[in-house]
Amino acid sequence: MQRFVRKIGHWLLPFLCCLCGDKTNTNRDLCSVCRATLPWAEDRCYRCGLRMHNNHLSCCQTCIDNPPAFDRVCTLFSYDAPVTKLVTGLKFGRQLAYGRILGDMLADAVLNDWYQDGNFPEAVIPMPLHAKRLKTRGYNQSLELAWPITKRSKITLLSQVVKRIRSTKPQSGLNAEQRRHNVSKAFAIPIPLMLEHVAILDDVVTTGNTVSELCMALKQAGVLQVDVWCICRA
Repeated sequence: MQRFVRKIGHWLLPFLCCLCGDKTNTNRDLCSVCRATLPWAEDRCYRCGLRMHNNHLSCCQTCIDNPPAFDRVCTLFSYDAPVTKLVTGLKFGRQLAYGRILGDMLADAVLNDWYQDGNFPEAVIPMPLHAKRLKTRGYNQSLELAWPITKRSKITLLSQVVKRIRSTKPQSGLNAEQRRHNVSKAFAIPIPLMLEHVAILDDVVTTGNTVSELCMALKQAGVLQVDVWCICRA
C-alpha cells in the first residue's frame, strides 16, 4: 500500500532530492548534482571489497593469503556522509523511500557495471532478520533494497529460503571476536538449493562476519559461488 501511495504521489508531485530538496530531472528522488558527490567506492579488492592502495592488483594480499568464504564483494559506496543518512534512515528511521533510491542505484550497478561478462547470479538473497527483530522493525531493509533489482532484471528473489534461527545482538559496538561469536550458526537452510551462483544482499558490510556465516550455510546447501552486494563497505 505504501509503495502504491508513493507511486500516485509522483504522478501528482515533482520528484524532490532527498538530500538537497531541489526538484530533480532524473525521475528519482535524488538529483544529479547530489548523486555525483556521493562517496562512490573506488580501487576496491575484488574479493573482499576493501580499499586497496595498489590498484594494479584485483585482490588484496590478505585475500590472496587467506581467502574469505564469499567469492566476491560488490559495493556502491564507502560508509561516509551523505550515504550514511540514507542507510541509517532506511534501517532505523522507516524511510522506505531511501530503500528505493539506494536500490535503484544498486540495480544500475548490477545490470550495467558489475557483470559485464553476463555471468549474473541466478538469485539474490536479502540478508534475513530474526523474527523478533523483523516484528520490531516492521520490515527488512535488505528486502527493500532488493525490489528494484528484481523488478528490472530476471534475477530471482529468494527471501524465504534462509532462516535466521538465532536472535543475535546488533553487530555495531562489538569487537571482532564478539562479532564472529555473535553470528555463529545464526542461519539455517532447511532444503538443498539447486543453484550454482547466488548473491547475498546486505545494506552495510563491516567485518564481513555475518555475510561469511551466511555464505558458509549457502555453500553447505550446495551453492558453488556466492557474491555479496552491499550499499556500503565499511
